[in-house]
Amino acid sequence: MDSERGAGRALVTGGAGFVGAAVVRALLAEGYPVRVLLRTQSHRRNLADLPVELAIGDVRDLDSVTAAVEGCTLVYHTAALYSSRPDDEALLYAVNVDGTHNVLHAAAAAGVSRLVHTSTIGTVGRPAEPTALPTEDTPFNLWAQASHYVRSKVLAEQAVLASAAPAVVVNPTAPVGPGDWRPTATGARLLAYLRGQTPPYLDGGINFCGVDDIARGHLLAARYAAAGQRYILGHPDGNLDLAAFLALMAQASGQPPPHRTPSWRTRLEPRRWRTAPVAPRRLAPALTCNPARALHELHWQPGPLLEAFTAAVRWLRTNFEVGS
Repeated sequence: MDSERGAGRALVTGGAGFVGAAVVRALLAEGYPVRVLLRTQSHRRNLADLPVELAIGDVRDLDSVTAAVEGCTLVYHTAALYSSRPDDEALLYAVNVDGTHNVLHAAAAAGVSRLVHTSTIGTVGRPAEPTALPTEDTPFNLWAQASHYVRSKVLAEQAVLASAAPAVVVNPTAPVGPGDWRPTATGARLLAYLRGQTPPYLDGGINFCGVDDIARGHLLAARYAAAGQRYILGHPDGNLDLAAFLALMAQASGQPPPHRTPSWRTRLEPRRWRTAPVAPRRLAPALTCNPARALHELHWQPGPLLEAFTAAVRWLRTNFEVGS
């Protein structure tokens, strides 16, 4: 099978991004030749010095996607737009939904052996029992309060699972590690802590996982998963409430936790985080999960969570202003 170690060329859409670049590094380490589809204006810092082939294009343009897929046996579709800006509503659906349809069409036409679609833990619903953890079988039941980003990812995931393509879906939780240049909501939380601020948080908790572990989960999904399956890529010890997150950050950074910031200040002062608000009111009350299926069926073993946080803290201190 072409998804065996080092067999066949792999295309990574969005390969310059945080998760996408980690997938690229994992593929290179396994001996795969890698092609990356990215836009002309995409930053390339995460790809510096990596021996990859660049294909300039846009997932919204079927012709450029078709050209990028040509000659590849594996496709990792990590490209997506994350935004909470009202002006980006139409763009979210164009990139995340229409772009996914283009990737599916091009992959089917090229006869790829496996397509791994990167979704998000946000597309997994919440169980009726408040203390239960959601799994891959928990239906999405949060449409009314979901952001347009989450809605677009739900629609994209549904398209992948309904297609005839040899596709599998992975649902990463909050990724932690080096290379988070934008930064993501997770990176913004870590930066807030390092700057002496209590970051915005979800009352029900968040599952965190090392970005390199998430990348390895992508490769294992290509190797072991049956088409039409979905897998939550979350750390088995990664369901953290705010107190546990602050304690882990204190250990990873050697910096004591900041004083608690009232939640109303978090909502009223989003500029403090130098990013869009991390936890808008329309998000689900928790992003925790049960990742047992991926652990067992994909033979996936994430490393210690403290190591991922420590690596992220080291990288953020090197690349961002975090104060004394």
